[in-house]
Amino acid sequence: MALALAHLLSPLRIGPVQLRNRIVSSSHQTTLVHEHLPTDEFVAYQAARAAGETGLIVMEAVAVAPSGLLTAHTLGGYLEPIVDGYRRVATAVQEHGCRLFVQLFHGGREQIASAPRAPAVSSSALPSARYHTEPRALRTDEVAELVASYGRCASLAAAGGLDGIEVTAAHGYLGEQFFRPEYNLRTDRYASPERFVVEVLRAVREAAPGLALGIRLSADSEAARAIAPELAPLVDYVHLAVGNSATFDGCIGIAPPPPSPQDLIGELTEPFRLGPPLIATTRVVDPAHADAMIGSGVADAFGMTRALITDPEMPRKARAGESHRVLRCIGCNACIAHYHAETPIRCSMNPRTGRELTLPAPARVAAAGRRRVVVIGAGPAGLAAAAEAVAAGHEVLLLERRETIGGQITIAGAAPAHAEQALALTANYASLLDDVDLALGRVVSADAIVALEPELVVIATGARPAPFRHALEGIEVVQAWDVLDGSARPSGRVIISDWGGDPAALDCAEVLAADGCEVTLAVGAVMPGETVHQYARNQYLGRLARAGVTIADRHGLVAAADGEVEFANVFAPELRTSLPADALVLSHGRVPEDALEAQLRARALPAPMLAAGDCRSPRGLEEAILEGTLAVRDGLATLA
Repeated sequence: MALALAHLLSPLRIGPVQLRNRIVSSSHQTTLVHEHLPTDEFVAYQAARAAGETGLIVMEAVAVAPSGLLTAHTLGGYLEPIVDGYRRVATAVQEHGCRLFVQLFHGGREQIASAPRAPAVSSSALPSARYHTEPRALRTDEVAELVASYGRCASLAAAGGLDGIEVTAAHGYLGEQFFRPEYNLRTDRYASPERFVVEVLRAVREAAPGLALGIRLSADSEAARAIAPELAPLVDYVHLAVGNSATFDGCIGIAPPPPSPQDLIGELTEPFRLGPPLIATTRVVDPAHADAMIGSGVADAFGMTRALITDPEMPRKARAGESHRVLRCIGCNACIAHYHAETPIRCSMNPRTGRELTLPAPARVAAAGRRRVVVIGAGPAGLAAAAEAVAAGHEVLLLERRETIGGQITIAGAAPAHAEQALALTANYASLLDDVDLALGRVVSADAIVALEPELVVIATGARPAPFRHALEGIEVVQAWDVLDGSARPSGRVIISDWGGDPAALDCAEVLAADGCEVTLAVGAVMPGETVHQYARNQYLGRLARAGVTIADRHGLVAAADGEVEFANVFAPELRTSLPADALVLSHGRVPEDALEAQLRARALPAPMLAAGDCRSPRGLEEAILEGTLAVRDGLATLA
């Protein structure tokens, strides 16, 4: 396998720096930051990826001035104490042979922070639609001060022992606000599109001449393509990504979820092949794909950030010929959802991400210490529990009433948004469960479980659709899950009654529209997908609009009769609307499948028993996998 990945695993020189391979952890925010300085958790997070043999880590964006703080958890590259923080990270990363860069950043008018927000500044006084910020234009002397601040921050990075500096002018942040014509309405010397970024690069080079220097640009920006030839001679590398923070459609590209295609950056790199080594980032998660693209000249290295968030040992496994053991990124975007919520980075698939100091991998027990662990339910919580137990060396029996593993994510896999997630999640667990005794199509009773004589029981029986308890007559009525698992396929005029709390109704609307149905999505909330991460939600809304799906918001279901479905305005319930339909699909949330747990508790099972996932209370994939992992860890601890 190492020979098969010869391009990806070969060294690469970037200016004065030699990378051991071409796998890059590109700049991404972790929120493992306190008072704008890296925490012990931040150091451990980066060290884990260095130990896994990543070639280059570009530390997350650090603000070059207080006005550039994107959130309250942005590193302050202008603070003197950042030098000690850099040294701590550098010591932990470089001892593993990994190179460490930092990204110098100013968001300009783009601010994610909650109130009280600092005054926003930009090249011009133009409001930003997405974050609803309304900046003032920087004065000429303030722009010059910011240029000097980049230089000061570069000096601090050099003093901190870093190997390189990346200046970001991507994603519609301040650099692009100067060189993108529609964002720059200035009449002073900074009206020239390239001037601000050129001055910044020269200031950084002068302040840190011994460090590698790169520029990050958005490959899908016409303005970036125009300015790149002027910037390339000033840097040691060019780093490409996709997306624009300022717009609802453009922001999706920053971390695009499925069904955005993997490797989408590959089609956008050619105009930036200007001499310096090219790093390309965006939806590159498969080492074999990255290797092939390097071999064909698409780029010289690839940012595989989400793949490394999921499995920090991916490079080492790839080099050792163990690619089948790589834990795949499923594209769920839990990582960036935590950032937008201003909480520490997490990964749904890998509960140890961001918890490197508190949730170590399980130690494998000796044969004499093996326990018999019985897990009921092979959805995400049960799969995680089984994987944790078998990784620790225990005997595991996994029982599932369906004929497939994956639970609700497998059902959702019928829809475009979840097809890749379902395949990746089940493939991950298929490789983790080689030594698990898996019994599919097995409906078990409390008596049957007792008869197995388990030493630890994990209940992970999941959830079922919540019923609607009012009159629904004279019309075909089905649950969203029935549509997605193929057991029901309504036709004609279909109304989907959506409580707005999860993506099931959105998936149904997309599937049924593709079947040729006339679909109305009636949402009993302010908007569809209120709990769905904004990048996925924005994608859904774009696809549904293109598919001709009608969306009626604030529609709470009241009743149905004789081909008419009645709704009440959720804010003014006395206002009623009736819509004609041939079929009604219900998506009104879920309720726990907890009957088996109650029966076992009534039997006073002698072994410890813990519940995990939706049978405790329906929530999401992240909670299910975390709770399955912790249930085994905590349950086994009681037996020690």
